[in-house]
Amino acid sequence: MRLLVTGGAGYIGSQMVRQLVAAGHFVVVADSLENGHRAAVAPDVPLLVGNIGDREFLRQIFSRGPFDAVIHFGGYISVKESTQDPAKYFRNNIANTIQLLDAMVEHDVMRLVFSSSAAVYGNPTKVPISEDQSPAPINPYGWSKLMVEQMTTWFGQTWGLRAISLRYFNASGATLDGNFGEDHPDEGHIIPLALRAARDGEPFQLFGTDYPTRDGTCVRDYIHVVDLCDAHLLALDALMSGHPTAAYNVGIGVGYSNREIAEMVRKVTGIDFEMRISPRRPGDPAELVADSTRLRQEFGWEPRYADLEAIVGSAWAWHKTHPNGYRS
Repeated sequence: MRLLVTGGAGYIGSQMVRQLVAAGHFVVVADSLENGHRAAVAPDVPLLVGNIGDREFLRQIFSRGPFDAVIHFGGYISVKESTQDPAKYFRNNIANTIQLLDAMVEHDVMRLVFSSSAAVYGNPTKVPISEDQSPAPINPYGWSKLMVEQMTTWFGQTWGLRAISLRYFNASGATLDGNFGEDHPDEGHIIPLALRAARDGEPFQLFGTDYPTRDGTCVRDYIHVVDLCDAHLLALDALMSGHPTAAYNVGIGVGYSNREIAEMVRKVTGIDFEMRISPRRPGDPAELVADSTRLRQEFGWEPRYADLEAIVGSAWAWHKTHPNGYRS
C-alpha cells in the first residue's frame, strides 16, 4: 500500500513508519518537527516538513500520492498544556485536522486510521473501560480527540470517508534494540520522567496522592509502543477490507498506579531516587484502564509485550544510552 503518515517523526508515528516499511508498504511522512525528530525517520523514507493546517503544504503532500490511506498522528498530546492553552489544542488538533480531511476528500483518499485517546472518557463510570461507555472528556485535549472522532463520522456520512479511531491508553517503552524511544521537548509522561530521575539523580514529582485509588495516586494502563502500532496495522487491513467507521480501545487491561511505576523504575534501574509529592495536575482522571475485548475479538489483536517490567526495561535501555534523546 501507499500510505501517508502525519506526525510520522514523533514517538509513536516513527515506530509506526518502521513497522509499515518492514511490512513492505510505501510511506510518506509529513511532520512539522515541532515535537518530532528527523533522526527518527529512516533516510530512505520521504519526509515532508510543514504544518497540515497549510493548504499549500497539503497540496505538496498529496502530489506524492495517490495514497490508499492516511494514518493521522499529528497533534499535541499534553493534558496539562491543553488546560493552560485550550485554543492551541483546538487550532492544531481540530482545525488542522479539518484541513487534512478536506484534502483527503479532494484527492479521493477515503480511509483513515486516527490516533485518538482514552482521554475521551474523562472520569469513567466503570473500570475497565469499554467502548460502550459514553465519552465525557474533562480536559481540552480529550475534547479535541473526541471532536475529530465525530468529524470522521460526519465526513463519512457526507463524502464516504471511513475511519477507525484507536483510543490509546498510555503508550510506553522503546524498540527492543534500544535505538528508538520517547523524546519529547517538554516531557510529561511518567515512565520517562521517572527514568530520568534515576539516571540524572533528580527528584521525581508525584502529582497527587489523594485520588480514590488503591494508593492515592493515578492509575493507568501501559501499552508497549510496538503493540500499539500492531493495532494500527490491523485497523489498516480492516479498512482495506471495507470495515466501517468505528472506535476501539487499545490497552493491556491492567492498571498500575504512579507510585507502582516509580517502584518498578527503581527495580529495573537498580537506582533509588527521591520522590516529591506535588498537587494534582489539572485534568487528570483518577483511573484509566482499558477493556480491549472488542479489538481482540474483531481484529485478533494480542499484545506481545504486556509485562510492565519488560516495558520499563526497554525504555531504560533507550534513556540510558540516549541521555539527550535523538541528539545523543
